[in-house]
Amino acid sequence: MSSVHQLLPTAAPYDAVTEQAFGWRDLLHGWGYESEIVAEHVHPDLLGRVHRMDRAGRRLLQEDRLILRYALWSSTVTAALESDARIALCYHNITPGPLLREFNPEVAALCDRGRDGLALFRGKIDALIADSSFNALDLREAGLGDASVVPLLLDLPAQVPRRRPNRDPVVLTVGRLAPNKRLEDVIKSFALYQRFRAPRASLVVIGSDLGFESYRTALAALVERVEARRVFFTGPISSTARDAWYRYADVYLSMSVHEGFCAPLIESIAHGLPVVARAAGAVPETVGRAGLVIDGGDPAVVAEALHAAASSEATREALFDAAEERLSQLRPDVLAPRIHSALAPLLDGEDSGL
Repeated sequence: MSSVHQLLPTAAPYDAVTEQAFGWRDLLHGWGYESEIVAEHVHPDLLGRVHRMDRAGRRLLQEDRLILRYALWSSTVTAALESDARIALCYHNITPGPLLREFNPEVAALCDRGRDGLALFRGKIDALIADSSFNALDLREAGLGDASVVPLLLDLPAQVPRRRPNRDPVVLTVGRLAPNKRLEDVIKSFALYQRFRAPRASLVVIGSDLGFESYRTALAALVERVEARRVFFTGPISSTARDAWYRYADVYLSMSVHEGFCAPLIESIAHGLPVVARAAGAVPETVGRAGLVIDGGDPAVVAEALHAAASSEATREALFDAAEERLSQLRPDVLAPRIHSALAPLLDGEDSGL
């Protein structure tokens, strides 16, 4: 049996790249391939499901075919380049360093190195895959050519729940507390929404501040300065707890200036949670018509969009309709053939039963 193993920098619970690796592994098994996952860093909870990149793990990297999930500079890049395996590079995007440098120059330098490192793969890969057209542009600019664009493989419900809003609205945002997420713009927009439209509204911010603790401190100071009330930072929580917030909240807000796909946007609309988002990076492509996507970051405009998404029945119904259409394009049975087609140069036309 032929093998197609996957290599990624870090394997951790609730991590989007890790979840993609597990989802693709299931597909590869179904297509008749042996498939293991190897990571430089493996969370203890995943030991036994993911191999460390030790001697045994490195041996796997020499077999047949390899999918490198490129999301950060790490020794996985060197390991892939030194491998004798045929390689598919799946690019999940790396945040440009200048967006992070003020609060963590070390991480910013690592990100810049990762983006520059794409050029090392010129002429050395058999298949090139990106989560979005926005990500594919990075690959083209690095001289790697045109990528097959395949959205993230996510667990989606059969139908979008059409929920009525709470009396006291809850605004939600999910993701790492990093400067590119522009959570300061989230707070400013929420403060205006609370002051002029929904005095008893709450803002819930879910995500880890690891590496960006000083940014989290600056956000707390901003909350005080703009006199926003009922703003809660949960820190990292389980996927079960996160999904409970998706089901409870009234509107999801993203003001990020750089996203390669942004899975929380799709997770939100799948839970019947209307989205308001800045039109930046891959966000317009990811959301489609299933959210209120706004050019620029004027907090007053965003506050009015929050009001419409949280309280207008007509707006919510239109967004629910658009969400069902968008999710129909992202269901696993729709994406599986696209993933197989994207990997075809690596699989070399072998009969997989599709």
